[in-house]
Amino acid sequence: MFDTGGQIALDDATEHHLRRVLRLRDGEVVSATDGAGRWRLAAVVLDGSSLRLAPDGVVHEESAPSAPLTIAVAMPKGDRLDWLVQKSTELGVDRLLLLHADRSVVRWKPDRAETQRERLQRISDEACRQSRRVRRVAIDGPVDAAQVLDRFVVAEPGGRPVGPTDRSVAIGPEGGWSPDELELAADRVSLGPNILRTETAVVATSALCVTFER
Repeated sequence: MFDTGGQIALDDATEHHLRRVLRLRDGEVVSATDGAGRWRLAAVVLDGSSLRLAPDGVVHEESAPSAPLTIAVAMPKGDRLDWLVQKSTELGVDRLLLLHADRSVVRWKPDRAETQRERLQRISDEACRQSRRVRRVAIDGPVDAAQVLDRFVVAEPGGRPVGPTDRSVAIGPEGGWSPDELELAADRVSLGPNILRTETAVVATSALCVTFER
């Protein structure tokens, strides 16, 4: 466990990443996090075919954001969804909310939603490790867009510029928001003069909003 003074327990995927992908050597120092803001340094211990982490005695803690950044997105097709999860994690989004919009092409069946969401969480967790984040991204949904748009500003051509108080932004499907959905939205923001793909819009929104945190 993260809190113990002994070794830090690793799941199989993390051990594989450290041993086979990063090819860490015995004695090398890495940072380990619990995904909730706490982190500590630890030395690699190679023991035959296994890899363990021996932490030092100091636990550091990063405070939670005062205004977490949530992006809601109508899921695009294929591996574009995987890509947007990875990149928005690297950029610093705190929560991704998956949507079924009126014009969505991708709709998850209820019996497969949990498996699909867990797969995306693994992609996000891997991106957290790569980018050295110490807070895990929450991936929720999918939910019907109409249920939540009153709490989000939506990306829409002709909207106002994105500002520092925009911490909940929704990105629509390839066919755009329906008139009914636009009526429900708290406000509209523009991401520039061009029409962006869904995954590009997520990256643009993430970058813009994270910049305001500095």
